Amino acid sequence: MKTGGKLRSLEKKKKIALGVVPILALAIFGGVIFLLVKSTGKEEAGQPEGPGRLPGLGENVISASGSTSVGMQEESFDLDYIETKLEIEEVFLSSQDEAAEGTAILKLTEESIQAARRELERKAKQAALDYRQQLLDSEEEKITAKQTLEASLARGAYASCSYEESLQEYADKISECKEQIKEAQELVEEYTASIESDYYYTYYEVAEKKEEFEKSFSSLMQLYEEWDIPGLEDHYRTTTENAGNASSSGAAQTSVSDSASGQSAGEGQAVGMGQAGGMGQPSGGGQGGSASLTSENDYSKLTVYNMLDEEVQENEKLYEQAVEDYEAARKKAESSLAQAQSNLKLLNTRLEEAQIAYDKQQVSSQGDMENTAAESSGAQETYESELGKIEEELNVALKEKEEAEENLQKFEETVGDGCLYTQSGGTVMMVTARAGMELSGGSMVLAYSNPASVTVTASVDQSDIAAIELGESAVVEIADQGTFRGTVSKINPVSQSGSKSSIYYSVTIELTGDISKLTQNLSATVYFGMQEAEEEAVNEAETHE
Repeated sequence: MKTGGKLRSLEKKKKIALGVVPILALAIFGGVIFLLVKSTGKEEAGQPEGPGRLPGLGENVISASGSTSVGMQEESFDLDYIETKLEIEEVFLSSQDEAAEGTAILKLTEESIQAARRELERKAKQAALDYRQQLLDSEEEKITAKQTLEASLARGAYASCSYEESLQEYADKISECKEQIKEAQELVEEYTASIESDYYYTYYEVAEKKEEFEKSFSSLMQLYEEWDIPGLEDHYRTTTENAGNASSSGAAQTSVSDSASGQSAGEGQAVGMGQAGGMGQPSGGGQGGSASLTSENDYSKLTVYNMLDEEVQENEKLYEQAVEDYEAARKKAESSLAQAQSNLKLLNTRLEEAQIAYDKQQVSSQGDMENTAAESSGAQETYESELGKIEEELNVALKEKEEAEENLQKFEETVGDGCLYTQSGGTVMMVTARAGMELSGGSMVLAYSNPASVTVTASVDQSDIAAIELGESAVVEIADQGTFRGTVSKINPVSQSGSKSSIYYSVTIELTGDISKLTQNLSATVYFGMQEAEEEAVNEAETHE
């Protein structure tokens, strides 16, 4: 943001101080004494009566004596629109510091900044709601005023019946459009809410199913690494093949031995089962039994692993199906939202067309009615007056809304980052802000010297003070320095004179032009209301001196 724009938006008050208070008091007192002596001399010399009136100048020219003051610039901030107390956390500048334009003066606490921001946001929101409500109320009041007018016209002329009948069809169409727009708007809001809140993601439990899948898959991978599943699968495959061969051999021997007893056959069967260790049964003998137990344990691990693998696959399917359902539902909602928005736009266009047609017909019917009911013009005037009142109330609400928004914007631009900054450079002379203090709007935060600003404080008699205005041009004659032009920047409404017979008021003139050689407390004579020719005469007289 440019500095000029920032200055305008911040609307910070700049005041030109007249120096240290004791020096100012002495300067004013000296000016009063000088003026009294000068006035006394004039009276004794037989000059025209009236304070501040000099011979040889126009009757409207007012002169006054004063002294110069090298500027002291104050920094103050317009924060009166904030009710929240702004607490100072830290002050960065102190007396005699050299401050450039844009230097941070102080920092406010984050809590007070946030509280003030919430206050202004709340006010802006409330003002916007009030304005919107005023819009609705205005429309209702307009309708009421219109109905009152129509009733008055109906009493004055039969033409009002035709007027109402001619507008009814258009009014019904407008009402129908409004109802359709309301329904379409609700549909748009419903679809928008479902998309913005990601309703279908929750509805299809995508997150939960994803978590379940990842959890089971992690467990499966852990078993895969801890149990060496590839090795177990190879071992189990080898053991199963050996067990199958042993079973085939035992069966052949049993069929050949016709003389074997039942007990022997039973033992042969037991031996066969022992050899088939891959079936998970104990073989019943030494090394073979140990191998069978190991094989059974490996088989159990593989069984658990396979069951968990099936669970992982099932969870993966459930998760993928949930994602598919979610994406399809969201896509459908987005498509439906686009269609609903398009329909809403179309309905708004139809409403505008219906309103235009209604307005055209209203103008036509109004003309016919007024032609046949001229005696009802008083009702028309009342109606128009009511409309003006409604518009005035609406404008007030709009102004309050804009003011609340401007205050929020001004706040953000002024202290949005928590700091206040200088608006020009100079040597800091005084810092009134302290950590822990509350910053109040309009109060001086600091003051620093401003050699580029020189003012003259003149004492003006009470009989002449009413003729002087803020912003008025003035000519200032300073002894041994020449003549300068200036502008009235301040008029003190409180008299600075202690005398009841002679009352004077302080007027501050800010000088322009080359003022680099001017110093503090130089005697000066100020001329108010001087024309260009008179100014030249003063310059010439000064040259002769």
